[in-house]
Amino acid sequence: MADVNAKVDINKFYEVARRDVASLVGGLSVNAAVIYNASGAAVTFFVYNYIDTVYWISAAKVLVADGYYGSVVASGKFFKIHPNDNKSEEFLVAPHTAYIYSGPGKLEKV
Repeated sequence: MADVNAKVDINKFYEVARRDVASLVGGLSVNAAVIYNASGAAVTFFVYNYIDTVYWISAAKVLVADGYYGSVVASGKFFKIHPNDNKSEEFLVAPHTAYIYSGPGKLEKV
C-alpha cells in the first residue's frame, strides 16, 4: 500500500512525472498518486478517503524522507492528505498524478 522509492533529484522527478506519470505509479494500485518530498525534513503523509469526515483511522500512512518520493493510496476521485497528521495543513491529490510537496501550503502538481 505504501511505497518509498529510491532517492531521486527533484529535477529528474519533475521530468519523469511530466513525461510519463504512469512510470512512477506503475505496478501500484489503480488509485495511487505520487508525492515527492522537497520540504527539507521527513514527512509522514496520512491519507484519508475524500468522503471521510472523521479522521480516526487513515487509509494509509506514508513516511517519505526529504529528496524521496512515495505513493499514496485511497479511494475516490481525490484523497485528503494530512502532512504529519496535521489537519490544518490538509491538501487534496488526485489518483494517477504526481506532486511536489515543499512544506505546509506548498504543493505543486507536476
